[in-house]
Amino acid sequence: MNIIFFLVGLSSGFAHSIYSAFSKALLKNRIKEPFLLFLYISVLQALLTPLLWIFIRPQFPPPAGLIPLLISCITCVAAYLFLYTALHCGDVSSVMPIMGSKVIFAGLLAIPMLHEKHNWQVYIAAVLVAISIAILSYSPSKSGSSKFPLKPIVLMTICSIIFGFTDIYIKRSLVYLDSYNFIIYYNFIVGVLSLCVIPYIMKRRVSLVLKGMDLQLSLYSAVSLVTATLLFVIMLKMSSGVVIPNILMSTRGIFIVLISAALTYRGSTILETQSKKVYILRLAASILIIVSIWIALSHFSAVS
Repeated sequence: MNIIFFLVGLSSGFAHSIYSAFSKALLKNRIKEPFLLFLYISVLQALLTPLLWIFIRPQFPPPAGLIPLLISCITCVAAYLFLYTALHCGDVSSVMPIMGSKVIFAGLLAIPMLHEKHNWQVYIAAVLVAISIAILSYSPSKSGSSKFPLKPIVLMTICSIIFGFTDIYIKRSLVYLDSYNFIIYYNFIVGVLSLCVIPYIMKRRVSLVLKGMDLQLSLYSAVSLVTATLLFVIMLKMSSGVVIPNILMSTRGIFIVLISAALTYRGSTILETQSKKVYILRLAASILIIVSIWIALSHFSAVS
């Protein structure tokens, strides 16, 4: 694995953890409807990403590339609906590391869909990831009756499975488009599809208007997500498969646990408040996810 590929992966994981922190801060303290934040971040991404055309040559996707592009966008929207609901009801340092399990689902799906081959170690990794998810589900709350809230864990596991399909179709799309043009069309279509939540939001009698700091923080979150997704797509373009990029992207779990622990240590409750013991357990679980995946997929070539 070359150093550039490695740094791109770490940068993607770090940018995604920043996006998660901003999003959770908004959902916990300012925006009570998770789909409203999803709408704003998706639309902001759709508006921001075409700025890449200032630096790169526009390329229209050929007809053969439209179907995988559309499927990747549709599955992305479906996964994000689960993700934002999970962030709304769970601790960010408990919820986001679970997405590290996406590499297992994407890796298994890649066998029939991309004709990638895996050895028996992948299945051992799946067991280790399941153990990690069980550890991450430990989320004690002073007001809650359960120390193992099931809802956010189930939501994020479903989210990870759907995102596994997204990765497969992104990889297929990159046969026809470069990473930069792909992300422009991808974010635009996702932004358009996100408008489907407007009737639901209006039905709940929630204002569609964000102002001031709420809008500013949403913009920061959108910029962080654009950065993370672009770097991830670049990794997919560089890699011979979907598993190695997901391994590196899993570092977002470690970053978000460290960010949450640091804020809590400084007395901030902007994201969550847990004991030192809980954060140590979550950090150990996050590292276990990455280590288990490295063991299972060490035979893969990092870059094509």
